[in-house]
Amino acid sequence: MTDKPTLAPCEKHRPGPAARQAARLGGKIPSLDTRRLQLRAPRIYDFKAYAKIMESDRSILMGGPFTRAEAWAEFTGYSALWLLHGHGLWTIDAQTTPSAGFVLLGYEYEDPEAELGIFLTEEAEGHGYAEEAMIAARDYAFDALKWDSVASFVDPDNDRCIRLMEKLGAARDNALEATLSSDGHTYAYRHSAKGAS
Repeated sequence: MTDKPTLAPCEKHRPGPAARQAARLGGKIPSLDTRRLQLRAPRIYDFKAYAKIMESDRSILMGGPFTRAEAWAEFTGYSALWLLHGHGLWTIDAQTTPSAGFVLLGYEYEDPEAELGIFLTEEAEGHGYAEEAMIAARDYAFDALKWDSVASFVDPDNDRCIRLMEKLGAARDNALEATLSSDGHTYAYRHSAKGAS
């Protein structure tokens, strides 16, 4: 029998006026509906899926694995971007898989510009959800936010993600790569409106 991880107090739902206020704030974040997915505001209970991704080997090509505290810092930081920049982290709900993963229009501190990023749970892999969610978030960046372009930053060893970038019609941006502080260990892909479609 495996012991369940002890949740830190910050991970636990706390019913009452503050929880209702959080729900109202979350309701202000735009939801995006695709054929099979809903991209919606992150909620406290989504952190379990986020931490599972970030604490596992699935996050190696994103700089992980991370501690649970580091995962919490990322989750809350990406969620807070909605208040600071008007874009941020969405939770991906699939038809049969709630909290299937996360798609992001956001920043890490050292990023030269906002990034379009994706991370899925192991169970959600292989269904085309990443492509569907990234198209929705990319199109939101161009159509609703009126961005001229958006970039994705990818580890050169992440073959699956590189194939996804190519499928989306994104192209390597050598000028942007030269500005990254990763000494050539990150590819920058530039997305255009509607990609290859």
